[in-house]
Amino acid sequence: MKKVVSVIYSLSVAGAENVCLNISSNINKEKFEAYIITIFDEAPLLNQLQNQENVKVISLGVQSKSRYWIFSPKLFLKFRKIVKSINPYTIHSHLWGVGTYILLTIIGLGIKNRIATIHTSGGHYKSSYWFSRIDRNVEKWTYKLLKFKLVCVSEEVRKMILQKLKILNPIKINNGVDLNYFNPIGNKQGIGSHYPVIVHVGRFLKAKNHWDMVRSLPALKEKYPNFKMCFIGAGVEENLKEYCEENQILDNVRFLGVTNNVVKYLNQADIGLFQSTYEGLALALLEMMSCELPVVISDIPVFKEITEKGNCAKITSLHRIEEISESIIELAGDKKQMKELGKEGRRIIAEYFSQEKMVSAYEELYEKTF
Repeated sequence: MKKVVSVIYSLSVAGAENVCLNISSNINKEKFEAYIITIFDEAPLLNQLQNQENVKVISLGVQSKSRYWIFSPKLFLKFRKIVKSINPYTIHSHLWGVGTYILLTIIGLGIKNRIATIHTSGGHYKSSYWFSRIDRNVEKWTYKLLKFKLVCVSEEVRKMILQKLKILNPIKINNGVDLNYFNPIGNKQGIGSHYPVIVHVGRFLKAKNHWDMVRSLPALKEKYPNFKMCFIGAGVEENLKEYCEENQILDNVRFLGVTNNVVKYLNQADIGLFQSTYEGLALALLEMMSCELPVVISDIPVFKEITEKGNCAKITSLHRIEEISESIIELAGDKKQMKELGKEGRRIIAEYFSQEKMVSAYEELYEKTF
């Protein structure tokens, strides 16, 4: 049996963290023994590992808001000691930036297979700030020195790897969702008399572009006074709530925070909304599509890639508030189109973005030597 160690900053509720956990939880237990090492102690996703005794999670214990762990030799030695005691065949990094520097401690441990999945094309990869350039260079030379095989989650990420990290021939493996769990129900549950019910899932980060979504809602209320908008994710800005109050839509908008039951809200919703300025491969969008939600998305390249150039979505120009409002109104008024787009979205997920296919692709990599 081959041991696989996945390394990630934390097990907070986010896309890369869910992917890491899903791979470790679902790989073939007769072939692989899975470990996850986290740097930070934040781990709400551990609840999903109940009755998963064959996935061992080890935290280095750094407090989640600490910025200085990178300067701790003791922490680096602790990481090396843990990895050495496990003696894995494969180490699989989900880190990025200067955090990848900790991987240098595995030099001399005889780990035959070294893999790194790059989950985004934005953040420090796009930034021109001096510290972002340091992030990129540390990451690039760590991968090159240790001969890591890079995995990209989309064509957009592949382009970034070639342009910014200057590393050739990354392998593309799509993120995947559990089709049995993110499964459409026969009849929408709805939320009382509200229509349409719209949902967005994502942390309140600048790249998720919550402001454009919120600004599109007053025009929607003119057509559908009883609409309901549900935002799921951590970190809501008070200014967003103030805007909703000033524009008399606060009663229509729910800021739900983090929830362990996202699928419940997806199956209550009529339309999914995503207006990100960049993404690697938005797992939450895949989950919406798996639940047969028609989606209104921004026109960034990765969203076009996922939806086959809009075959299962309404695509709006980035930062065009009126287009967002009009697309939601058009969809809400055409239930036949909503159903057709939802069915097509589910087909795309089943064909290209299933968890089963993702896990199978990583199992094949875990068998190799790089």
